[in-house]
Parts: sequence; C-alpha cells; structure tokens
Amino acid sequence: MTNMRKALKPAVWMFYVVIVFEILFMISPFALYFYSAYGPTLNVFHRWPWTAWLTQFFLPHISETSSPLLNALPGLGGLLILAGAVLFLAGAIPVYWAKLRGRGPVTGWLYALIRHPQYVGLAVIGLGTLLIWPRFLVLVTYVTMLFLYAVLAHWEEEQCLTRFGEAYRAYQARTGMFLPRSLSKRLPRILPVSTSKRVLAVLGLYAVLLPATITLGFGLRDYSLSKISAFYTKSTAVLSPALLTDQELGAAYRTAIADTRVQKAIIAARPAKLIVYVVPVEWYLPDLPIEAVHKSGGHQTRADFDRRHYKVLFTAARIHTVEATERDIITSAYGRDPIVLAKVDISVPEVSGIDTPPPHVVWGDIPTPMF
Repeated sequence: MTNMRKALKPAVWMFYVVIVFEILFMISPFALYFYSAYGPTLNVFHRWPWTAWLTQFFLPHISETSSPLLNALPGLGGLLILAGAVLFLAGAIPVYWAKLRGRGPVTGWLYALIRHPQYVGLAVIGLGTLLIWPRFLVLVTYVTMLFLYAVLAHWEEEQCLTRFGEAYRAYQARTGMFLPRSLSKRLPRILPVSTSKRVLAVLGLYAVLLPATITLGFGLRDYSLSKISAFYTKSTAVLSPALLTDQELGAAYRTAIADTRVQKAIIAARPAKLIVYVVPVEWYLPDLPIEAVHKSGGHQTRADFDRRHYKVLFTAARIHTVEATERDIITSAYGRDPIVLAKVDISVPEVSGIDTPPPHVVWGDIPTPMF
C-alpha cells in the first residue's frame, strides 16, 4: 500500500500538468515542443469512433454565442485560475516554511478552516482551465483528479495521525477537509467510516459520477451548438465564430460556393462531409487552419468588424460516421482537412480572392476546437 501511495502521487501530478494544463502550454512559447510529443497521443484516440469524442470540445472556444452565460465562461475561467493559484500558494507556503523551520503541522490561517487548501486550489485552477479549454478528455481527467486528490488527502491524514496522534485528531474535529467545518457538517455523510467499505463506496461513486458528468458535457455541447451562428444541410455544416445574422452567414457561403475555383477544389478533394467556416476578414483565430503565418497574442476578434468582408474556409470533416447529417457532422467530426479559402464581399457579392490554406494549424496536426 505504501509503494502504491508513493507511485500514485507523482502520477497524479503528471496527468494534471499534461492534460489539465494543455491550454497553458498552448499559449506559452513552448507550445510547439509540447504538441510535438502530446499531439500524437491525442491523435491515437481518433483511430476508433468510441474514443474519438474524447478530443472534442463541449463548450464554445472560438465562437461567440447568443448566450451571455456561455460568453462569460472563459472570463470566469480566467478568474478561477487566478483565485485557485492564490489559494494554492497561500496553502503551500506555510507548509514548506514550517518544514524548513522544523516545526509541527500547520494549523493556522487557512488551515484553521480547511485541512487541504492546496488541493482545493488545484481543483479551482482545474475548473477554470476546463472552462477555457473544454475538451472532453480534460473533463474526464478533471473528474478523475478530484477523486484521486480525495484519496491522497485521506492517505496524508492517516500519516499525520500516525505521526502526531491525538493532537491531529482534535484538529480534524474542528476543521473541514475541503470546506469549512460550518459548511461540511451540514452535508450528508455518503461515505462509510470503515476503510474497506469507504474504498468500495468511492469507486462506486466515481463509476456513477463520471458517466453523469460526460452526459452533462454532451448536453452542454448540444446547447452550445444551438447558440452559435450556423446552418446545416445533409452534407455540409456552415459555422461562423462571429455572431452573424442568418442573411450574412448565408450570403457569405453562397457567394463562395458559387465560384468555379471553389467548386473544382471541393470536387478534387472529394470530401464525405464539409465543414465551412465564415470568419470576419480582420479576425485571427489560430485554432483554424486559415493563416500560414502565426501571429502572437492569441485570438484577435474585433467586435466592430467589417460585416461585408469574410474569409470562407472549406474543410473536409474527419469523421467515422459518414452517414452523419446536419449538426451531427460537427458532433461526429474529430478533425478537419483544409480544402480551399475564399475571400468574399457579400455587398457586391463577389469573391475577391482564392487561397490555399495551410494543411493544419500552427501547432501541427492536432485536434483543435470545432466551434
């Protein structure tokens, strides 16, 4: 059991850093190096339809929506990351200072309220990251991490009881594990006192909550897709990251698809299903394979964009379910292959230019958000 504990703790940290912090690596200068190793791992999931959904996103990342709540989630995620980092540091510094000074257990300040503020801080950081980078794989990992943190916290408390005895037991009696005692004592006890029964109960709870959370994620994805600018046919999904009117979205698509050069490119690619993106010409979205030259600063999405000029990106959906139609094209696709990029002016209407888009996004052939 001791060896298992020693092996589990670094493994938990490794999964947390690699998967939950994917978004932090992406915006860092080390993104290309990170994805050179991590990208192939993500693409392994695409080999089978029963795992391909793990790399998909369940909330909008590149799209504006008609829901103020959905639009506010990335900002909320940033605040949670900041708050979680402050909480983690506020919990970590006293502990390591006490170790350096050779003192006993830390029971003051934050530790006078909860016994594991560091784990709570990490959980808050993880939730914030999940809202900013809502990949299903991150969701699964996040829920798993919460359970593993609870297991590690129990193990650490057993060690403290062995080392400090009744003094630590008294400390447990007046504090909460992850919430202040005044709140935690009001919650119903769902785990038995017996260690063996508690392990079985935790495994059972995990087996119930993980599928329930994934189901909630699928529901959130359907809700999100109902709030973006989009229309669908049996073989084509047309989306815009900007919040366009139906007339603007339709005009941009019709103008582009009427061009013979676009038609020839699509015929040559022979896609089973098309995913088309209508992007304001001033916008820069590194998550889409539009620009060959990477710009610093992440998303550049002016609110007062020119509503006449658009970049229309035609892509072939990477999809296992070739019979998928309409919105199911988006929910079934695990990637896209760029075909052709048309620049249109819907006020004329005319195609002002045709370009060959890059083969993939700047980070390489990795799964990025579909919407």
